[in-house]
Amino acid sequence: MLIRFLPVARWRVLAPVLGLLAASLIFVRPAVADRLEDALGLVPSNAVAWGAIPSMSGLNADLADMLDRANRPELAVAGRPIDVLVSQFGISAGFDERGALVAWTTSAAAMTEGDGVIAIPVEDAGRFIQANFKPDPKEQAMAYRWKDGELVFVKSIDTHVLISTRREYLVEWKPDAGTFGALEGRFGTDAAKEMRSTDLLFWIDGGVLAKTREAAIAAADANDLEIGVAGLAGNEAMQRLGDDAEDFVISVDVDALAIGLRSWTRFSSGGAWSNLAKSATGGLDRPLLGRLPMQAFYMAMGIDFAGFGGYQGMMDVLEVLDIDTSELPDWMATIGPSMRGMEFAMYPSKLGVAMGGALNDASLLMDTTDPEALRNAIGTAIEGMQGVTGAIERKTVWETDATQRKGGTADEFAMTAEIAPSNRRTDEGTVGDASLQLTVEKMLFGPRGLKGLGQTVGDGYVMTFSRRPDVLQRSIQAGTAGVGLSSDPVLASMQSWLPADPDFKMFIDVGQLGKLARQIAALFPGGAGLIPELPLTMPPIGVGVAFGLVDEKASLEWAVVVPSEVVGVAVGNAIEQMIAPPGAEGGT
Repeated sequence: MLIRFLPVARWRVLAPVLGLLAASLIFVRPAVADRLEDALGLVPSNAVAWGAIPSMSGLNADLADMLDRANRPELAVAGRPIDVLVSQFGISAGFDERGALVAWTTSAAAMTEGDGVIAIPVEDAGRFIQANFKPDPKEQAMAYRWKDGELVFVKSIDTHVLISTRREYLVEWKPDAGTFGALEGRFGTDAAKEMRSTDLLFWIDGGVLAKTREAAIAAADANDLEIGVAGLAGNEAMQRLGDDAEDFVISVDVDALAIGLRSWTRFSSGGAWSNLAKSATGGLDRPLLGRLPMQAFYMAMGIDFAGFGGYQGMMDVLEVLDIDTSELPDWMATIGPSMRGMEFAMYPSKLGVAMGGALNDASLLMDTTDPEALRNAIGTAIEGMQGVTGAIERKTVWETDATQRKGGTADEFAMTAEIAPSNRRTDEGTVGDASLQLTVEKMLFGPRGLKGLGQTVGDGYVMTFSRRPDVLQRSIQAGTAGVGLSSDPVLASMQSWLPADPDFKMFIDVGQLGKLARQIAALFPGGAGLIPELPLTMPPIGVGVAFGLVDEKASLEWAVVVPSEVVGVAVGNAIEQMIAPPGAEGGT
């Protein structure tokens, strides 16, 4: 829904948001619920894409609260967010900030050309039109000129002024009070409840996306939008996702605590995605991340294979996305049918990157119905990595049930790597490539290479990437008890922003990762000051994905929650980059 009549300056403001709408594809505030349904009552039944801000003043208040919590006073220098937005549009007099802003387009061709209608809330339609437009008597009825001279057509209704690039869109316009009801009928009451709580909501008909994909890419290129339309619509996997879809919805919810992005996609009942969803017979009977140690982390993630239809279901997903699986190791196919899930987390190590590597305090838990077969397959795979590939020579060791110096037994494995002698190298890589790869591996595993431990824990197998017994014991305890990281109070409080029963979940601690990045940068001459110091108290970024079957149709829901503290740091650093004088550190 690219609104062509907006002048270039205004288009550049809306482009990132409208780009998501064209390519796509928590807090509940009861007052907004009614506003959304009323706002969508302006959208005609023949719309193929629309976007709505149910309450401009509500969005303004949420943005202001978020800026306050972010504790970055420089972000509020420009004034109220809504005033900044209005000034960017050049709107004056008669604008009603308490109302809803709505935009729509009615055909794939109109969307390709950037034609549509935008409904601007007004207190006094006559005063608004007089202050912002000049009648053009030489053109058709309802013809006006923006202050910059661009021709548009304007129609006033009770609470809004409709502005369009085409006169016939306003002549033929008929509002449909059932727009939101139809959306709720397709996605269900739970999804509709989340949609009602949003600050911005976008929808696009699935059949329109494929028709406008190439035009969207061209429009993005013309407007220098490297992210958004070009980045999403140009992705081949995204195209395959869209070809089978009937509806895309994406919401943006701004709150004092965070910004939440959420999306729902509904697929055709006879399509490839719905056929895949039929094999997803149910997920794990425990929360994801529950079998990981509960402590400060860099990153933690969990995936429920059963929720995606098991190993074969995941392979089918990759096939639909046309992702080559021929290079996957044979042992994955061997253990795949027994795999139910996987959890992995990286934690800050007391040894640091230089001594122990980034994975010195990491835990991998593989949930399986056949732990012994999994254990044997891993051992075979590690032993099979020995030899020369390209310019790298690897030596591996796997020992089952090795006696540990502090008692007990565990599987031990190790892998060292070095540049191979010239007469033993293969044609699969250069010495330069090998040197870079070995540098990365040293950062991950430490200067002595990979040395790890493994042990069976009931219906799972735990692996660590160091020989530290304390790391292994924490991993075994969490893997056995099943009440680990998922019970962390901060992560539990963020769950309401994510799908209720996710098949994939990940949290990224930006503050801790910043500390890790500074450690890595310090290993290089002059690199110590390249990474800014970030507060370690910031909540993590959360990501969740849920896939399943609803009324014989596949449903894909994903969500991302970015805490306000992270937003404040990101925007504050961006501002510092922009205002730094040329040649200064961080300047352009």
